[in-house]
Amino acid sequence: MEIYRGFPIPGGGLLIGVGFYGGVGEIGGNKILISGRDGSVFLDFGLNMRKKREYGIGYGRERVSRILRNYILLEILPRLRGIYREDLLGEGGQLSGAEEADPQACLISHAHLDHYGLVGFLKPEIPIAVSKTTAALIKHSLETGSLAGPEADVLVYRDRLLRERMGGEADPERRRELRDRLAVERPRIIFSGGREVSGMPFSIEPYPVDHSVPAFGFLIDVGEAQIAYTGDLRIHGVVKHYTEKFMENARRVDYLIIEGTRITDSTHMTESKVREYALRELRDKEGKFAAAIISAHDIDRLRTMIEVAQELGRTPILSPKLAHLLKTLKEGETHLRSLPEPGKDFLIYYERRSLTEGGYLLSSRYYYSWQRQIYREHRGHVIKPEEIARSQGDYLMIFAGLGYVTELVDVNPMPGSLFIESTSEPFDEEQEIEWEKVERWISWLRMDRVHIHSSGHANREDLLKIIDEISPRAVIPIHTESPREFKKLIGRGGSKVIVPEEAARIELRL
Repeated sequence: MEIYRGFPIPGGGLLIGVGFYGGVGEIGGNKILISGRDGSVFLDFGLNMRKKREYGIGYGRERVSRILRNYILLEILPRLRGIYREDLLGEGGQLSGAEEADPQACLISHAHLDHYGLVGFLKPEIPIAVSKTTAALIKHSLETGSLAGPEADVLVYRDRLLRERMGGEADPERRRELRDRLAVERPRIIFSGGREVSGMPFSIEPYPVDHSVPAFGFLIDVGEAQIAYTGDLRIHGVVKHYTEKFMENARRVDYLIIEGTRITDSTHMTESKVREYALRELRDKEGKFAAAIISAHDIDRLRTMIEVAQELGRTPILSPKLAHLLKTLKEGETHLRSLPEPGKDFLIYYERRSLTEGGYLLSSRYYYSWQRQIYREHRGHVIKPEEIARSQGDYLMIFAGLGYVTELVDVNPMPGSLFIESTSEPFDEEQEIEWEKVERWISWLRMDRVHIHSSGHANREDLLKIIDEISPRAVIPIHTESPREFKKLIGRGGSKVIVPEEAARIELRL
């Protein structure tokens, strides 16, 4: 094994190369380029949110005219020629002398921004390969406003240069022609578990794994070597058997590219324990209001909270965004079965947004179009905050997003009501500041706060178990701030540990 920082590889004899352009010594931002004799593919093309926040100034968005160039300069995006959309590259020359890549596709392991958040910058000719569930989750995020500008061009490519030209075009027919070319669906390859992904330059088989959202790992056979890529995974969730099957099929691969988010953490909390503790806390709050905040796409946690509420005779109330999530998943014909349904399993919280008609004028500009659609489709299954306030002990309100805590003001919870934090704890200073604001609101509302959460990532012992059972020739840790911890823990006699370097290519020779 050797590491090179340029193309072509000195001495020739290319067997297989793996380039790491994100997720190295950091949590998230995975961008891994696998190259073989017949071509290359990206595994994920994620956003390092911490790095983006470190350079974000003020409340405005980055100018479209410079966002791609700035991201390359700040190493949020890799300095590679041949992969980026031309409408945003300009003539800056910042890629002069850069390495060149020509990926045949970008595979997305799951719908978290740190794995797909920079796909919008790829040129539209590069197909994205996703599962139906991941595509539906991304669609939900885009429709409800999680991304904007070029970063939102994940599923549909919008040519900014054409839009500018169209604005100065006087000929109506020419304007119509340009308009038709403004937004084009990116080529999409849909894959499903256990079946080889079509259109790839070498064999890639996706396998579902246990994570906080529906996710996939990949088994890659380039002929000369076999690679397993975990994406993000765990073996303590409701579908831990997915990860176990992935481990079984990955046994004895040559190289295991494994996430290590929690390689220094031994704490262990299962989804069944989340259920048990939530039941206990809610029983102690009989007759009082209760609310739970969960991660945005955590379907398992959403199901857990709905079931807990129902077991205790409380009606679950979902935020409109969570209702939209379930609607999108159902319409996307995903592999998920028995999704909760409005009316049957939950009610939808009716946000008071307008300035007239008591705050519920749906035609008001203060309602988003997706919210209007949800409320109109399910008008018989909505509940207003004043209705909740009259019978507070009858409900469990479930939402995602820290800002939603201010909605509780309209409910006016009685003192001693329960607030369940069922999402990951802050992992940097900026998130800590945001959580401190939430805690101030909870204190002001005189609610009692408890943290009940099961991580979407395997802990140290489970990571070592995964490595031991797969028993690869070499382990390559990514998505971790402590990659060298793997060297200490695996020890002599175990798999070899290769610590990758940012923007370097590992040439794997057997």
